[in-house]
Amino acid sequence: MARVAYFFSTFPALSTTFVQHQVSATQKLGLGAVLISTRPPAPDGYHPQDEDFYHETRYLSRINWKTYLISNLKVLLKYPRCYIKGWLLALRLSDDFPWQRLRNLMHLAGAAVLVDILRKEKVTHIHVHFAFGAAGIAIFAGMISDVSYSLTIHGSDVLLKRPLTEEKLKRAKFVVSNCRFHIENLRKKYPLLECQRFYIVRGGLETETGHWSEPAPVNTDMPPLRILHVARLEPVKAQDVIIRACAVLKAENIVFQLRVAGEGPRREELEALIKKLELTDQVKLLGRCYQDEVIALYEWSQVVVLSSLSEGTPMTVIEAMAKARPVVVPDITALPEMVDDGQSGFLFKKGSYGDLADRLKKLADDPDLLARMGAHARKRAEELFDLDQNGKRLISIMGSELPELNLHVYEDIEYE
Repeated sequence: MARVAYFFSTFPALSTTFVQHQVSATQKLGLGAVLISTRPPAPDGYHPQDEDFYHETRYLSRINWKTYLISNLKVLLKYPRCYIKGWLLALRLSDDFPWQRLRNLMHLAGAAVLVDILRKEKVTHIHVHFAFGAAGIAIFAGMISDVSYSLTIHGSDVLLKRPLTEEKLKRAKFVVSNCRFHIENLRKKYPLLECQRFYIVRGGLETETGHWSEPAPVNTDMPPLRILHVARLEPVKAQDVIIRACAVLKAENIVFQLRVAGEGPRREELEALIKKLELTDQVKLLGRCYQDEVIALYEWSQVVVLSSLSEGTPMTVIEAMAKARPVVVPDITALPEMVDDGQSGFLFKKGSYGDLADRLKKLADDPDLLARMGAHARKRAEELFDLDQNGKRLISIMGSELPELNLHVYEDIEYE
């Protein structure tokens, strides 16, 4: 019987809980997928609840050089024309990135090992998460074997300039996006993708069981206004914007507390800014937090804020809405698809701490608005981001596109 494999660059990882959620959901629905990754996470780079995924996944980086050599010789001897075509493609695809041709040759070598694993597991199709290095390996796996691949894009992999993005998308059997914004943006950027089949499968959580089935009504006791920000401390997340917005709130005598969950290279810079703006009593950087800690923070909060300069479809927004928290986010990329402005939260002008402060003042002045928005956010999470329903949608797409897998098709699917 034909099988499918999930293929990743790094898996599991702290920053990709949405991927782990989806893999788990499709496994529960009966998709017996093989898990393969080019490399493992760091020892402290994944959530404790993902320990089983860590041990179940096969990692190409852990395979010794002799196996690499044997796998490549096997492909060369059995399919010499295909392997030579792979070499020529590796030398042709430069994409103006330094050392790209060398990277391509490494991906070709990895593809031979991958194909060996897939044949032993009777896998005929791989589904790649993110258009990163694993998708580059998938290109060459398709060149040297009859294995096809599809691709799920998430945000940073297609919003920023990355090697061979167009080739990875063009050569995929089909592409799944977590929002409509990416599809429209990519078709404008790469006209050759006009005929590619794109589908939408949003991220999600188990809204009917487990932690996320229990929305905690917003505690509307005021003050202080309790604000939460969950993201790595790096420039694109722009925590300085929310910190400066807090300085505006303080200047207008609004009582608040801000907790920032996340770690990263900007910690010292942000700590200095907090001290400079005299916010050390109101703003706390909590560092890295695991899922149970983050869930407790959502329940502590009254409003969840993202201040990013660029985003895909952040899990923070989905988690906050599942916990019945209004969200305040910049009006960029897919965020207007996620947040019903004025209903489940507010959009603000990207990078404008004054505009962000204005939105927070509205919530600080109106506890009833906090409660109404929180209830609407929960309803939106159930409608758009239910993990079980979105898992069924992905399996239906695979079943329609790959009839040889004999998957159950839960719904009729139309591509975008």
